[in-house]
Amino acid sequence: ARALARNPHVKFAEVDTIVSASATTNDPILPQEWQITKIGASTAWNTSTGAGIVVAVLDSGVQSNHPDLQANLVPGWNIYNNNNLTNDVNGHGTAVAGTIAAVGNDAIGVAGVAYRAKIMPVRISDAACNTTLSLIASGLTWAADHGADIANISYSNLYKSSTVISAANYLRNKGGETVVSANNNAINEGSANTTSMITVSATDQNDNKASFSSWGPMVDVAAPGVTVQTTLWNSGYGWGTGTSFSTPVVAGTVALIMSANPSLTPAQVENVLFSTATNLGAA
Repeated sequence: ARALARNPHVKFAEVDTIVSASATTNDPILPQEWQITKIGASTAWNTSTGAGIVVAVLDSGVQSNHPDLQANLVPGWNIYNNNNLTNDVNGHGTAVAGTIAAVGNDAIGVAGVAYRAKIMPVRISDAACNTTLSLIASGLTWAADHGADIANISYSNLYKSSTVISAANYLRNKGGETVVSANNNAINEGSANTTSMITVSATDQNDNKASFSSWGPMVDVAAPGVTVQTTLWNSGYGWGTGTSFSTPVVAGTVALIMSANPSLTPAQVENVLFSTATNLGAA
């Protein structure tokens, strides 16, 4: 990496590293979606439900026959194995996808924040939900080239990676948004903010920072991330806790904004998101 960094033809070089998902789901419980009420999604649904927007979920895959997801799925790609098999191998991706766009108004299960948006499953991980920065960047590029408007990546430390930032800028230059997790380290990560992606920390039912959530200059917005009700990969329902779930709450919100006005630039979308978020006071 040091040698390549001195090459004038190379923009940057960094060692590829393994990264893990920001959370895992717990056992199924009855759906009680406090996050929908907290962010006022039901009010937004009077104007927008996410129709016409494609959200790429870069994760462990998505359960293709989940009764509350299958109607909203569009073809994706398995970056990890380089094939079209995108079924979930862990469960994390199915829970993230349901938070964004579980089918709403269908008399079953839960409703995603943007329940008429489409989910594009992009599998980037192994069965333990681990992946690498280069696989994530490849998944982002693939999604950008295949019609994704938004990419949700509920994985750690992505705002620290030049490789992922570069791929996120590629999507942004096509008019898209990348939404990533702040981490679950309960520390100030101290990382600089980047305009290439929206970085999300987690709050609880009382609008307090979740005990596990990282914070710092890289964070753009916080969202519900404690016992978020969603779809599970056994065709069931339950909850997930972590910035892995506050991130798709924001991705779903971005889908509502884009659906309401598809002509908005990424900067304008972010202005709507940040200017209308609840101000909880000093950082």
